[in-house]
Amino acid sequence: MAYKLEKPYTDKQRADFIVNYNHKQGLMIEETDDALYALLANEMMQNNIPVINENYETEVQQERAAKFKSEFFETSLGWIRRKVNMKDGSKKDFLSDMLLQIKAGIELGKTIEIITYSTPDFSQELTAEYIVTLQQKKNATLEFIQECLLQSVADFYGN
Repeated sequence: MAYKLEKPYTDKQRADFIVNYNHKQGLMIEETDDALYALLANEMMQNNIPVINENYETEVQQERAAKFKSEFFETSLGWIRRKVNMKDGSKKDFLSDMLLQIKAGIELGKTIEIITYSTPDFSQELTAEYIVTLQQKKNATLEFIQECLLQSVADFYGN
């Protein structure tokens, strides 16, 4: 249940409440005519009273999906991470830094293995550890290269 600081309160009590519940714990602060509230993640204000947000789980899953889709793009081989980690610890943009080398390798008859990802279960928190469990190594194909090029064009034009 939400934390509450009833009026009247001093400026110091108000500041301490905000520091404790918002700055330290990350809770949303709402002020009404009667009190100051620190809402838990699954709460919202309704008629100046904290209530449980019945859509909270759905909203969290939608946020997780949106974040995932901003960091990955989908292909016929699976999801591809936009920013990839290189063995030397550096990061590269998959589409702009890696795609032409992969394409050249395929055209030279080489087998180019890439890391793809399965679609996550968005009801779970998308931790780095969980994302690693979704990895699969697959061989890049010319169809995959075409999909990546189309994704690059879509990113450029905003489609």
